[in-house]
Amino acid sequence: MARALASQGCTIIPIARRLEKLQEVAKMLTDEFGVEAYPIRCDITDTENVNAMVSLVMAKYHRIDILINNAGTGAVAPAEDITDEQFENEMNIDLFGSFKVARAVAKEAMIPAKYGRIINIASMYGLVGNKIAPASPYHAAKGGVVNLTRALAAEWGKYNITCNSICPGY
Repeated sequence: MARALASQGCTIIPIARRLEKLQEVAKMLTDEFGVEAYPIRCDITDTENVNAMVSLVMAKYHRIDILINNAGTGAVAPAEDITDEQFENEMNIDLFGSFKVARAVAKEAMIPAKYGRIINIASMYGLVGNKIAPASPYHAAKGGVVNLTRALAAEWGKYNITCNSICPGY
């Protein structure tokens, strides 16, 4: 997704927890497409970290037009063996993290600009069950992302913010 946007001339702000990986991605985007890429280390489970990241982007660029929420993890085990910690971690990253970033970006950038595009990456497993690899926390979190996207689209449409989810599969 970053490559596709960079190929169209977009400035890319990759965020994740591992700065060294982000720096590699930023260099690749700049070298290949000649665009500015500004990596920021951000733990999306930490509200203060998310808000600081959005403030940093706004201070430097004064706008955020497109947000792609693509963070995720996956606890794979039979539901009866999933721990509370595994389930909570899945929700904190896949669902709550996506919400925290969308909320901060909308509040600071998109609502004031009366424009924005939010793309949440869910999964086909947010829509259906799965007999191959048991992953009930993943299914629940990605199903939440799908419906969160619907709710945000309904709420923020009046600000010319579109919200969509993509549900990839195999």
